[in-house]
Amino acid sequence: MSGPEREPRAGGGAVLAVCVLLVGEFLAIFDVSVVNVLLPVVQRDLGAGDAQTYLVVACYGMAYASLLVTGGRLGDRYGIRPLFLAGTGLFGLASVGCGLAPSIEVLVAARAAQGVGAALLFPQVLAGIQTVLPPARRGAAVGAFGAVLGAGSTLGQLGGGVLTRLDLAGSGWRSAFLVNVPVCAAVLVAGRALLPGHRPRAGTGRPDLPGAALLAVTVAAAVLPWSLPGSGPGRSVPALLVVAVAGTAFVRWERRLTRAGGAPLLHTALFRRWTFGVGLVLCLVFFGTQVPFYVVLSQTAQDGAGLSPLASAGLYAGLGTAFLAASVAAGRADPRRAVLLTTCGPALMAAGYLGLSTLRADQLHPADVPATVFLVLNGLGAGVVAPTLIRFVLTGVDAPLSGVASGLLATAQQIANSVGVMIAGALFRASRGSGGSGVLSGFHGALWYFTALAAVTVALAVVVARGQEGERARREAVETAQAVGDARAAGRER
Repeated sequence: MSGPEREPRAGGGAVLAVCVLLVGEFLAIFDVSVVNVLLPVVQRDLGAGDAQTYLVVACYGMAYASLLVTGGRLGDRYGIRPLFLAGTGLFGLASVGCGLAPSIEVLVAARAAQGVGAALLFPQVLAGIQTVLPPARRGAAVGAFGAVLGAGSTLGQLGGGVLTRLDLAGSGWRSAFLVNVPVCAAVLVAGRALLPGHRPRAGTGRPDLPGAALLAVTVAAAVLPWSLPGSGPGRSVPALLVVAVAGTAFVRWERRLTRAGGAPLLHTALFRRWTFGVGLVLCLVFFGTQVPFYVVLSQTAQDGAGLSPLASAGLYAGLGTAFLAASVAAGRADPRRAVLLTTCGPALMAAGYLGLSTLRADQLHPADVPATVFLVLNGLGAGVVAPTLIRFVLTGVDAPLSGVASGLLATAQQIANSVGVMIAGALFRASRGSGGSGVLSGFHGALWYFTALAAVTVALAVVVARGQEGERARREAVETAQAVGDARAAGRER
């Protein structure tokens, strides 16, 4: 048993601890997409086939997504610091393996190990924010969490190309992995000194290993098939069957364990706030516009404008800068403006999509002014939404469940990435074939899909906001009634 919890203090040490956590979060998200523009170079250098090359991306995403909730539950049970440090250490060692990989098989295995490390460290970030900061300071930190969540995936597209072009110590594409090693070392040293070491009070009962295994199978089946090229009925139908069977078995097992008084992997208390469940759906929709858009944009720039994979990364310079600036501003905004920000942000994104649909394929170039303007609009909109969305979905989560909540959020993001790439890619190919005008027609078809998702994001944001207003009104009514009751009781005593 741990001692009584003390109220966190927001001193300089607490702020530094949050910064350490956010650096770990950035590493995990950045490495999801950092290799996207490097795949052709990796394939040539290691002499790999197409399927093996795509596994470099898919195995990281599968390991990461399938273990996030388990990582969150372990952190809630055993404490933030040991899980965060273990995840960071494994991530750093796996990054060494990636950077020194002599073959594609070793690189794929090391990427999977990276995903496991990321799944252990990532859920501790939000739980750590809840632990080291007092309630009055958590809103801005959760906003920063959302900003890093979006910025990592956005800047990963640019970072792979930049790091390869820098060619640190003559390492070429390997520098995109080796650069993680000193950062992980610094995070380990700082995390050991700054993160709280006490065990939480939630560690009762045996770990839910059957639930963890069933959830891992469910999420892996939902992510892996869509992360590989050539998805079709022969692959998607069996994958959906696995998702249905394993998912049903997981839900039944969790209910059974709850009735037996055990410690389930997922607590039903999270979903008693219906806004959390709707908020997860909102995250699925919003993040379904992010990485899929970047993939389609890169493909159009390379096939339509003739850019190299590394040159196409330059398209993300203005977009990424705008995203970071908007994220910082939104993270500091008054929480009462959440509805406004989460509705205006998708409108800016839609304006960017529609603007891009007016351009010729050869205009998708880093030096083209209209293309840069429309990409900046998209970055501003997405940067406004990401931290605001995370903030008003997760701020009300109880601290003992924050690790699992964070894991669920990141799992939703990964599923949205994988399924979104599949849907956008299918629309790209279908529009390209039927339109007869090549790459540009396919790009336009995908852009209309992203515009529709932006509109759905606005509608869901309004629903979540209204639900939160209702919850807040009910909570204030209960508090008022209790205060009146206490006052009357005190009067009778006098």
